[in-house]
Amino acid sequence: ELFGYQPSKSPSSEENSPSLIVLNVPNIGNIFYQDIIKGARSSADAHNYRFLISESPLGHSAVQEYCQMLSGIGASGLILLNCLPEEDLQKIRKICPVVQCSEYNKESEIPYVGIDNYSAAKTAVEYLLSCGRNKISLVNGPRNFNYAAERFRGFMDTMSQAGLSVPKNWIVQLPEVDFQIAYAAVCKILNSEVCPNAFFAVSDIFAAAIIRSAYRYGLRVPDDIMVVGFDNIPISMMTCPSITTVSQPTFSQGYAACELLMDLIENPQIHVQSLILETELIVRESTSIKRGV
Repeated sequence: ELFGYQPSKSPSSEENSPSLIVLNVPNIGNIFYQDIIKGARSSADAHNYRFLISESPLGHSAVQEYCQMLSGIGASGLILLNCLPEEDLQKIRKICPVVQCSEYNKESEIPYVGIDNYSAAKTAVEYLLSCGRNKISLVNGPRNFNYAAERFRGFMDTMSQAGLSVPKNWIVQLPEVDFQIAYAAVCKILNSEVCPNAFFAVSDIFAAAIIRSAYRYGLRVPDDIMVVGFDNIPISMMTCPSITTVSQPTFSQGYAACELLMDLIENPQIHVQSLILETELIVRESTSIKRGV
């Protein structure tokens, strides 16, 4: 699906029209992508480029068709929010310059802008351990996404280094970022005889579902269960208690990705350096136990 652009009958004939930047997003309904889109659009506008949002999860079988679409609309460049194999990235690059954003294949020579998901996950779990929590559950997203695989690796390595094992049923692998799916999965854990005393969620949406599940079972957050989320999206400040979360610079990722893309459009032969942006752990009520009266 395409958003924000109506191709003319003969786009190639419009010599004076601004060039076109395409941003590919897996799911336009995921609130996480909103600030990335705003950042990329801000850069595109500053360079007087038209801006098109394309929603597609881009599985391997869809890449050839996607390349035909990019060629057909005369795309000047692509900001890619899906993580693709090198073979597919090269197919797209033959059509137009590409920059990976948020999701990225770091083994590829295609430049990217993102965060260190592994390190950010380690920071979150180490913080829970420092709070005295030793029975930690992971609520993770689809493993075909790079962020989910790296945060899983960071979680497992940190627990292993602390000499702690994690029961299999405490590692929740969900097919999409969805509140209701996460709520049902966490309720199943909290309905068991042995419960975690903390959760690391790879999305603030999941963290909100954990807080709601705890309320259902009469468990107090953070006294009985501590919760750390990820992304610092608005919902992290709307829940009660508010959510301790890993903040990542989403607007900056989108803006920087588009700026790198502009460099490649102007000079396709130059080497563009990939960017890893900093994250920050924001401590809020879901991990802060009030002492005294």
